[in-house]
Amino acid sequence: MQFWRITLMHACTGLFWIGHVIIVSASDEDPELMVEHDPNVSRGVVIVAAIPSRARKHIGTYRIGRDIRVKIDLKNSLGSQLNLRAIDPDCGCLAVEPKQCHVKPGEHLTLSLRLDASNKIATIRRSIRVFFHESIHPFVLDIDVRMTGPVVLSETTVQLASPAGSFVVSGRIEEPGGRVQKIESLRGSFVISDPFVQSAEVFKFSARPTFSFGDVDDLVRIHYRNPKGGVQVIDLPIHLRFTTPLRFLPSTLHLDLQSTGWVGTVRMIVVPGKLRRPLNQLSYVVESKSRPGQLSYKVAVRVHTVSSIMSVLDVLIAEEKQVEDRDDALFPDRLLVYGSNKEVVGILNLVREGEN
Repeated sequence: MQFWRITLMHACTGLFWIGHVIIVSASDEDPELMVEHDPNVSRGVVIVAAIPSRARKHIGTYRIGRDIRVKIDLKNSLGSQLNLRAIDPDCGCLAVEPKQCHVKPGEHLTLSLRLDASNKIATIRRSIRVFFHESIHPFVLDIDVRMTGPVVLSETTVQLASPAGSFVVSGRIEEPGGRVQKIESLRGSFVISDPFVQSAEVFKFSARPTFSFGDVDDLVRIHYRNPKGGVQVIDLPIHLRFTTPLRFLPSTLHLDLQSTGWVGTVRMIVVPGKLRRPLNQLSYVVESKSRPGQLSYKVAVRVHTVSSIMSVLDVLIAEEKQVEDRDDALFPDRLLVYGSNKEVVGILNLVREGEN
């Protein structure tokens, strides 16, 4: 878990402490003189030219596993005095009571921030809302810091086509002699399907998604041993995205045998704005993965609209012709839905009742 500790220093009438927030009286002195210079602390200046407004400050690139300290000077360039009311970081780790503090034109409000050590290799953003009595809306400061480490993924976005399919992710180790010991999903969006493989400074792993629709942000957690024998945990962001805009609930339809054929009903959810055709104008085709192009079955569907994103699909599968020596391997095991450009927009698995 990462969080900011904030120390506020400026010209105020007195010294008071609230949580991790300090306000120090300094009269008209330069705020740079209020603290001892530290070469391990980065500094930056942000101009406050309007309220409300928003500014972003990139404070640099750091190695994972170390604390980060930085001081940001907010310079009042409004031409009039600002009266500080409150400071509210978005991390939720601080409770700051509003206190009066005057910031004259041309003066600085110095924020001292500390980000605890992280094992996540990514650009981390934290936002701080600074409230003044002159406006009900805050000045928002976004702080960006880039964390780097010895392991990276070759691609951070993976396109998924089938909930039953697997995907492969590769990466590299940027220090000779490092070894990957274990790979797992931190948030549970995928499971490792095969043992990972490492060759020199390159590694790869195969996995299956545990969800069947939409997008998921996760972290690939890697247990890593560095060349000196030390073991550390490294988290690498990954974005998994299903390209099919249709989702079926459940993802496998169990069919019952009736006089007309094999029938079943399933719910269908549509990602808003992703389909160019109405649902009843899409193409619905059944197939057997083991015998593609050899089916003797036909499918009929009826769509009942429930809401803007949900419909109910009635499915009927029947033989096109009677076959004396029927091959059960030819019975379809999935229903494919095709869009306007013959692309697959949805996949529904099929199972006859009584089958595994």
